[in-house]
Amino acid sequence: MGILNWANSRIKKLNWLDLGCIKLACIVIGVLLAVLIPSLVKVNVWLLVAVAVILAIKPAVKVFRK
Repeated sequence: MGILNWANSRIKKLNWLDLGCIKLACIVIGVLLAVLIPSLVKVNVWLLVAVAVILAIKPAVKVFRK
């Protein structure tokens, strides 16, 4: 069993609450990094918007493709 198969079998055991907790933990870690490394906060907002849009394209295409 490869690592991807192992990870997929573990992820399938998670429910919506577990995934929500993971997302919130990532947000908290991001805020913590911003507090600990103030230069991260000075990043251009439009750069972050561009990265968010680029990262959202693949899941959006997967969801809305027929």
